[in-house]
Amino acid sequence: MVHTHRIATTLLAGFLSIGAALTCPRVHAQDTSSGGDSYTPPSSNAKKRAPRDDAYSPPPDKRTYLQPLGTPTPSGGSDDMWSTHSSGGGNSDAGQSFRSDPSTAVMRDTIPPAVEKGDLAPVMSNDGSGLPYELWGGMDVNALEKLISTIEIPPLSPALHDLWKKLITSPSGSASSDNFTALRLEALYRSGLAREAAAEFAKQPAGDNPLLVSLEARNELAAGHADKACELVSRSATLKGSIPARLKGQVILMAGYCSEVQGDKAAAGLAADMAREEGVETSPGLQALDAFSVGAKPRYSAVKQISLLDYRIAERVGGLPHKLVLEKGEPALLVALATDHSTPVDLGLPATEAAARLNALTPEMLAGIYRVNAEKVPPDDLLNDRGPKGVPRRAALFKAAEDEQTPMRKARLIRAFLDDVKHEGLAMIGAKMISQAAANLQPAPEISWFAETGVEIGLATGRFDMARNWIQVADQGGGPGLGHWRALIDIADPNEPDRGRSFSALENYAANGRFPPVALYRLTTVMEALDYLVPIPLWDAANKVPQPTSGYLPETGVLTELQVASKKQEFGHTVLLVMKALGPNGAADANLIALGDSIRALKRAGLEADARRLGLEALLPTWPRTEMN
Repeated sequence: MVHTHRIATTLLAGFLSIGAALTCPRVHAQDTSSGGDSYTPPSSNAKKRAPRDDAYSPPPDKRTYLQPLGTPTPSGGSDDMWSTHSSGGGNSDAGQSFRSDPSTAVMRDTIPPAVEKGDLAPVMSNDGSGLPYELWGGMDVNALEKLISTIEIPPLSPALHDLWKKLITSPSGSASSDNFTALRLEALYRSGLAREAAAEFAKQPAGDNPLLVSLEARNELAAGHADKACELVSRSATLKGSIPARLKGQVILMAGYCSEVQGDKAAAGLAADMAREEGVETSPGLQALDAFSVGAKPRYSAVKQISLLDYRIAERVGGLPHKLVLEKGEPALLVALATDHSTPVDLGLPATEAAARLNALTPEMLAGIYRVNAEKVPPDDLLNDRGPKGVPRRAALFKAAEDEQTPMRKARLIRAFLDDVKHEGLAMIGAKMISQAAANLQPAPEISWFAETGVEIGLATGRFDMARNWIQVADQGGGPGLGHWRALIDIADPNEPDRGRSFSALENYAANGRFPPVALYRLTTVMEALDYLVPIPLWDAANKVPQPTSGYLPETGVLTELQVASKKQEFGHTVLLVMKALGPNGAADANLIALGDSIRALKRAGLEADARRLGLEALLPTWPRTEMN
C-alpha cells in the first residue's frame, strides 16, 4: 500500500478542480400563498353533496408554509385541476362540465376530447420494479441534484421509502451518465443503503473516474473493508478529473484515517490541516485526527450529525459515547453498526432499531437480527413483564411469538410485541416483522379479542384478506363489530372490487364523535384525493369542528410544480416532489393541503397503489380503536 504521508500529499496536488456539491443544506421557507394548486376541505357554505343513492359510489370516470385552511382562493376563480371547489360550487376535475353557456353541452357531446400524455397508460419497465420504463423524464442531472439536495432522505414514510428506493436503484436508459450514476450512489449512501450501492458498483465499475472511485472508497469503508477503502483513496488521488468540493474534503479525511490506521501521526495531522483548507467543518473525525497527531485525548464539540467516517476515525482514539452515536449517527453509520459483528452489543442492538426507524434497515433485516440475539425467556415471564427490558425484551417477544404454537398465548405475545415496538416509533415496521406469525394464527371466536390487532397487521402489510377474515370473526362474536375498519380496507386496497360500499359504517362513528377533529379532516381529505364521493354526514360532522391548520407545508411553488409533473407523468420528478411536499415526517405529520395534493399527484401519475398506501399511513395512527382490542 502507498505510504499514507505520501497519500495525503498527493491528494493536495491531485484534487485540482472542484465541481458543484452533490448535496447542499436543506431549505425550508415560510409561505403565504397556496400557489393555486391546493386542496381546501369544505366549509359549511361549500359542501360537496351527492344524491343519497350514490353517496358511497366513486364519481363517473370522466374525470416552508402555506396559508391556513379556509383562506379564500386568490382572485381568478378555481380553474386549477387540483382544486376541490369551483367558484360556482361545481365539480373540480378537468372533466367538469361548462358552467354557463348552454351551447357548450352540444360541444361537449360532439367534439372529441384532446388526448394528453396524462390520459395514456405509461410504458412499464420489465425489471419487476412496478415502475414505468422512463423514470426521469423532464429532469436533467442538475435539476435532479438540486431537488434531491432539498429533501429529507431517507424518507420516514414507509410508502415513500419503497418508492424512493425503487427509483434510486432503477435508472432509466436515458439517464446513464457518470454524473447521474454518481448522484444515485450519493443518494444511496445518504439513505444508508450501502449494500445497494455496492451492487451498483458491481454492475458498473468505477473505472478511472476519480469521482466514482472516491464514492466507492467511502462505500467500502461503510462495508467494513478498511484496506480496500484506503487502496481506493490512494488511487483516486492519481486520476485526472474533478470531484465535488464536499466529497473532496471527505476523501482527504479518509486519507487521514488511513494514516491513523498505520500509526502515521504526521500524515494524519497533515490530512486534518488539508481538510480544513478545503472547508471541512469541525467534526468528531477532524478533532480525533488532531488529537491523534499530537498524542492527546480528543475533546469533542457538539455536532448535528456524526458520519460513519467520524466514527471510524474517533474509534481509533477511544471512540464516542454510545448515546451520542445513536442520537446523532447518520443512516450509513447506524446500518454499519447494526450489521458489523464487532460492534459492542449495547451499541449494535439499539443501532438496529435506530436504523430501522430511518427505513435504512428493512423489517426483514431487523427481524433477522432479533432472532439471532433473542434470549430464550419463558413466555409467561414476558407476558407478565418479567425478564429483559428494552431491545432484548422486544427481541425475546418477537422470537417467542414466532415459536409459540398455542393460539391464545401466541396472540398475547404478538399483541405484547406490537405494544412494545409502538412505544419506540416502530409500529408499522413491527407489524411487517410479525405479519407471518400473525398469518399462522387462524382466526377463531375464542380469540376474537385479537381481531382488531389482526386487522391492523393485515392493513399495514397489505394482507387485506387477513384483515377481512378477522373482521368477519369480530362480526360473528356479537361485539361492537369492526365495520369502520372495512371502510379503511376499501381505501387501502387497490384491488377492492366493491369500492365505496363500506363507508356507511363511518357515519355513526363521526356522528358519535369517535373521530377526533384532525382524524376526521384527514379522512375526508384522503377520500376526496382518491376521488370518492364523501358521505354527507362526514362533511356535516367535519363542519362542526375547527379546521386543522397544523402540519408541514413546503415553500411556495412546490405544489404547483408537483401538479405539473404528475400531469406530464414525470414519475421520478413526481415522487421526489411528493417527498418534498410532505416534509421529513411523511403523511402522518403533513398539512392537509400537502397530503391531499400528494395523493392526487401519485394517483394521476399512474401510481395509485402507492397513493392508497400513503393515504393509509395518514389515517392508521389515529383510526378509532374499539374496547375489544
